[in-house]
Amino acid sequence: MALNNSYKLFRKKGHNGDKPPFAQPVIVADRILSPMNVGAILRLAGNIHAAKVWFVYDEDPGFRSYKIKRTSSGASEKVDWELITPERLPEVLPAGYEIIALETTEDAVSLFSEKLPEKVVFMVGNERFGLQSELIKLCHRKMFIPIPGPISSLNVSHALSIGLFEWLRQQKKNR
Repeated sequence: MALNNSYKLFRKKGHNGDKPPFAQPVIVADRILSPMNVGAILRLAGNIHAAKVWFVYDEDPGFRSYKIKRTSSGASEKVDWELITPERLPEVLPAGYEIIALETTEDAVSLFSEKLPEKVVFMVGNERFGLQSELIKLCHRKMFIPIPGPISSLNVSHALSIGLFEWLRQQKKNR
C-alpha cells in the first residue's frame, strides 16, 4: 500500500517520467567490478533519462543478466546500454558533448565550483583503480567531489549520482 501511495505522490509532484527539455547525459563506466554497481548505474541512468550508457571492458565481464536485471530494478530493459572496448569508445562518443571525468586527479576541480554543460558525458572508473589513463586522456575536464569526512572515497554509483544530479540541478536552474 505504501509503495502505491509513494508512486502516486511522485506523479502528483511532477515526476511523470517525461524527458526534460534539454539534452540527456551520457554515462561511461570503466571496468566496473560489481554487478550490483552495474545495476545501480543503469537504474540511475533510467532516473535521469540518460541517452546512453557504455560499460568499458577489455573483454566481457561475464555478469549474469538476471543479476543486472534485478539490481537495476528493471532499468536494464529500459535504458540504452552496451559493453564496449576502450579502443572503440572514442569512435562512439557523441560529437558536441563535453566529457567530464569524475575522478580525483592533480588537475581536478571541485564539481560544485564548476558550470556543467548541457551536453555532457560523465566518466566514472573502477571501484578499486578508478579510470584508466587512456580514458582520462579523452576527457575535457576532471572533477572531484569534495568530501569533508574522514573517509576519502565514495562508491562509484554514489559518485555518479552526485555528478548527475548536480548537472540536473544546474540545467533546471538555467531554464
